[in-house]
Amino acid sequence: MNQLPMKKYSIDQFAEMAAEEQDSFLEIIARTDHPSTYEDFDSFRLMVFRRMWMNDNSLSLTSEAFIIFQNSVFQLDRSHNEFFLLPENIQDLANKLEKYYAGNKRILEGYSSELEKLETSLFDRKVPSYFMDVWFDLKKDVTIAENFYLRNRLMFKEFTRRERNFLQEYAEWFHDLEETIIFQQSSLQALESRLDGLHHYYSSIKSEKLNRTIITLTVISGIFLPLNLVVGFFGMNTEGLFFKDNPQGTQIVTGILAGILFVIFFGIPLLNFIDRWVLRFLLGRYNMYRNIFNRVKDFDNRIKNK
Repeated sequence: MNQLPMKKYSIDQFAEMAAEEQDSFLEIIARTDHPSTYEDFDSFRLMVFRRMWMNDNSLSLTSEAFIIFQNSVFQLDRSHNEFFLLPENIQDLANKLEKYYAGNKRILEGYSSELEKLETSLFDRKVPSYFMDVWFDLKKDVTIAENFYLRNRLMFKEFTRRERNFLQEYAEWFHDLEETIIFQQSSLQALESRLDGLHHYYSSIKSEKLNRTIITLTVISGIFLPLNLVVGFFGMNTEGLFFKDNPQGTQIVTGILAGILFVIFFGIPLLNFIDRWVLRFLLGRYNMYRNIFNRVKDFDNRIKNK
């Protein structure tokens, strides 16, 4: 007849049970951020579950350790360096894991919300100066979370496979939780793809602005060089110059210079405005939504005719 387990065990007590694998057991327990893992120490089985949590400045990872011993489940209390018995056994373990993954889900939703804000600012062409800082933080944390979910999924598959007899009527529930892990992992991959696409779009906008700046500088250089020649030409002390005998000569030359400057600062933006608003929308040159609407309308008409 098996002896009933105690309600508490110290870390050293389980370390002694691990026998030759004592050092390995203590090394795993010592790390507060140990990756998710499942280990069979003959006398007991150890499951380390690493979960995500947020502090004020960054994403953090912390590990929760559980031991299955004599058909009972114990959880590590790091503040007292001991394992305590979960009263409802496997049901308590299931509830705790569900709570951890619910917290992970809220964190992922928070990252998705921040990404949507970046996407909105970029699509509205109102790129904030801190864009790359936020993008880098998102990319870093999403990569960390993706690696975290990969380890968790591998650990969870091994746990459910090896503990099938112990889980019994909870096996289906743990299978559903595994599906939740897979779904959240897919959400992370989608976030990463959106981040990569956003960075590509951001780079395109920056390249476009750089090209416009280069073109503007080229135009300005091309205009001010002749201006220098004009100023130098009219400043020569020679006979036969234009407007030499015209009382309004200075005003005419000043007007020419002002006209050139007006074309530089207002003419080019005006052409861009005409191209964007008049040609694209009034003439339908780039009306994406109208094209989509026409396609849908045409498809609906074909269905009705059938």
